[in-house]
Amino acid sequence: MRVHLNFTHPLLSLFMNTRKPNKPFKSRKEDILRLRKKGLSYRQIAKKLGCSRGTISYHCGLDETQRQEKNARSNNNRSVLAKKVDSFKSRCTRSKWRTFRNKVKGFKAKDSRSANTYRINNLSHNFTAMDVVDKIGDDPICYLTGRKIDLNKSTDYSLDHIVPTILGGTNDLSNLGICCVEANNAKAGLSLEDFYSLCEEILAWRDRDK
Repeated sequence: MRVHLNFTHPLLSLFMNTRKPNKPFKSRKEDILRLRKKGLSYRQIAKKLGCSRGTISYHCGLDETQRQEKNARSNNNRSVLAKKVDSFKSRCTRSKWRTFRNKVKGFKAKDSRSANTYRINNLSHNFTAMDVVDKIGDDPICYLTGRKIDLNKSTDYSLDHIVPTILGGTNDLSNLGICCVEANNAKAGLSLEDFYSLCEEILAWRDRDK
């Protein structure tokens, strides 16, 4: 038994997404761009052409060359902090990075009332290990001696409160200084002025007979 289909029936034409024979063929992309230029929304275009909004988004979006140019601009505009963090991580093992973050947490948790008690306090603005990396730079040095610090050797450096907490110093990033352990131990709870005076006194005593 033969079945005769009437291709002129409007419902069948809509189902098959066909075009009128006397209408010149145009690509789907051209139709989408033409309707988009008229101000139609993705939803309206999808309803009119019977295609998905994902297809419309693809044709209305950037072409491959434009995408590559956009990605290149994005890479060139990366923040200085992101570059410093990448540089830091490339010179520091994963375990040492965790140790560094723990040192930062310990710095922020120092209690001003007791050297043996730790809780987060006296912190006006929170900060992360990445913020510390941004402050100390790619090649950190001890802020007291100028000695270069290897961040992979976690036992060789400390994060010091420039103004000691027992003297009212805060746990803020502005009061953080990286220094070698020996200098940190020598400074202890002294202010910078008192520490410098002590160093001068020691040197004066050393040079007394010269």
